[in-house]
Amino acid sequence: MKIFKKRDAAGIMHELGLLMMSIGSLMIVPGIFAVYYSENWSIFVVPALAFILLGYLVNRFTKSIPIKLKHAMVISALAWLMASMMGAVPLTLSIDYFGYIDGVFESMSAWTTTGFSIISDVESLPRSVQLWRSLQQWVGGVGVLVMVISILSKAGASAYYRAEAREEKILPSTLGTVKKIWHIYILYTVLGICMLYISGLNLWDAINICMCGISTGGMSVSNSSFPYGDVAKLIMIAIMYIGGVVSFSVHHNLLTGKDVHDIQTKASIPILAISALVLVLSSGISPIDALFTMVSAMTSTGFSTVSMAGLSNISLAVVIFVMVIGGATGTTTGGIKLMRFLIMGKAFYYKLKESVLPAGSVVYKKIGKNIMSGNLITDAFIIGFGYVVHYIMASLMLIFLGYDPYKSLFEAVSMVANMGLSVNIVSSAMHPLAKLTGIISMWVGRLEIIPVYVLLILPAYLKLKDMGNNSKNEIICQKNRK
Repeated sequence: MKIFKKRDAAGIMHELGLLMMSIGSLMIVPGIFAVYYSENWSIFVVPALAFILLGYLVNRFTKSIPIKLKHAMVISALAWLMASMMGAVPLTLSIDYFGYIDGVFESMSAWTTTGFSIISDVESLPRSVQLWRSLQQWVGGVGVLVMVISILSKAGASAYYRAEAREEKILPSTLGTVKKIWHIYILYTVLGICMLYISGLNLWDAINICMCGISTGGMSVSNSSFPYGDVAKLIMIAIMYIGGVVSFSVHHNLLTGKDVHDIQTKASIPILAISALVLVLSSGISPIDALFTMVSAMTSTGFSTVSMAGLSNISLAVVIFVMVIGGATGTTTGGIKLMRFLIMGKAFYYKLKESVLPAGSVVYKKIGKNIMSGNLITDAFIIGFGYVVHYIMASLMLIFLGYDPYKSLFEAVSMVANMGLSVNIVSSAMHPLAKLTGIISMWVGRLEIIPVYVLLILPAYLKLKDMGNNSKNEIICQKNRK
């Protein structure tokens, strides 16, 4: 029996049509700002209307199906790719030196909240284009499919939620959880904008910088990433930490007055403190800049107040290590995630413990107050292994293209972990294959590996199934002849 049939493919197209209409509708927002600022509104409105119409037609002439996890995985992988290809259109039309591949790179970086930019002069962009980059990051922080769930109250919400690498539920229902996430997200966005504005940023900068900070995206409306004073830096440290280290469930508990016991938040504090101290001692930067850099690295935000290329090799190694770890599960951050590292560390500890205890001893495996099941440990190691493999693959590709090995490793980790910190490899002058490597790496990393591979192996799997079915039919025919 086939795992995927024609009706499955039609059902997937039906869902992608809805997504296309949603993103097309979102594209109208910067179009309205373009009208207000007397900018070229057609680069948004014309593609938006075309996408809405195309999405409607696709959705209208295909039938919906009950969405299971296998469908959600494929839809999720295609959705992020499609969103980036759609988001690239206004960028390509508005920037003279941009080809379509450049637009897809920039848009993929925005949607996946990576924060890389190959635009040489961000400050000269029309405000509507600046907003489009920020808006993609802000929505991408919560998730493309989560946006669709919240707008359309989709059946199959649980499968979509899991397909975008989310497991933690705040409320019993997935739809209730998604709505609560949006409430918390909007609340902190508004508070962050107010705080940044009070600290001295103009309103436009405060809006865009906060949207890109709370989403742990890191794109800026300034050519210098984050060229603001110490007070603004401290506020942004708090915004990045809230978005990338403190999970939505912890925020919900705090806001509702419940007890909070979060092992990830506790583990992040000594890691950030020690790594920031290393940067101060080895690279001679100020404590605020060191802490800002490490929080930006852990939360995959990518804002920077110092030149990454100017840091010592020891500092770069520490930044790479923290980028590999990433922030907390249940947040907007990238990377392997703190919880998985804690699970792998605990699993190693318990294995050693079992080795020295008498035969037949029972070891209760716990992490925090929760039992560590075998599936939990296996999942942590599988995802961790997948990330490491892609770090190596992306590094080797950049080295093959002639980039410095050490810098290639830094950039590869930053791509796959959706960090956005750069040692000056990422630019508009990058080799086209390096841009393609970046697009794939950011896509794979944002979805935490598995959905992309479900999509990639699907054609081969279906071919094998067809071959298997044909072989069975031949055997049956031969038996009938005998």
